[in-house]
Amino acid sequence: MKYFLFILTILIIENTSGQIQHNINNNSVTITNSIVSIDSIRFDPTSTTMEVVLSNGTISQYPISDIINVTFNYGIGDSANCGAPDVHNPMLNYNSLTDIDGNVYKTVVIGTQEWMAENLKTSHYQNGSLIPIVNGPSAWYSLTNGAACWYNNDSALYECPYGKLYNWYAVTDPRNLCPSGWHVPSHNEWITLQNTLLGNGGAMKSTGTMYWNTPNSMATDSSGFSGLPGGYRGTNGIFANLHTKGYWWSTSLLSNFSAWGRGLNNNNDQINQPADPREFGFSVRCLKD
Repeated sequence: MKYFLFILTILIIENTSGQIQHNINNNSVTITNSIVSIDSIRFDPTSTTMEVVLSNGTISQYPISDIINVTFNYGIGDSANCGAPDVHNPMLNYNSLTDIDGNVYKTVVIGTQEWMAENLKTSHYQNGSLIPIVNGPSAWYSLTNGAACWYNNDSALYECPYGKLYNWYAVTDPRNLCPSGWHVPSHNEWITLQNTLLGNGGAMKSTGTMYWNTPNSMATDSSGFSGLPGGYRGTNGIFANLHTKGYWWSTSLLSNFSAWGRGLNNNNDQINQPADPREFGFSVRCLKD
């Protein structure tokens, strides 16, 4: 039996009508007689009841025939492994992956590929070598070797759930950013993903507006990629586009000066193909070998 599970804290307001009014967006449910806090709702569309799990662990069932004005918001998602809520698609099954630092990531199979479903945040290459953290704008711009940073140089605010930003030199370092058995995707491997999704960037975006600015158009996260708008760091070392755009590197050069990436934004469902200077700081997703 397949349940749709919504993890949240809401109120049940009971009255004598015996009817249940549930509106996820307003965080309220009307049933009969008192106010109680609940932890989750399980709704089996093949059954005649809705199961409500109270915060004290008590489980109550209510006839679906009594429910009126029901809004189930499938944009409410599972938490990332770092604890950030509403990142992943709760309707999908995810696998897990651990990097050299012990960070755990969700992964998801999309077509013939398996992708990390969270942004990389490792501090070491696969062989154990440290990836330098570079904060200063001018120092970042002048780099010709691998480096990483956090958005606005603030790990406490941005590592969870956005991960780190890496320059292209780190992405192509032979010591490998990704865990063993995984790699940073090439331009053509990104194209395979795009073709699998028929070019639908909305299928790659986490839903709702907790992380994405309004309107987060056409976001469904139906693929489970769970893309987030972690912004980027430019060649001048300045940070931009947090909450409006997400960017991810490929290993493929377009020219001697720029490399292919991928981008999603809050205003449409396009999958952009930026070709930006290698000194930029983008997010990274690893792909299984």
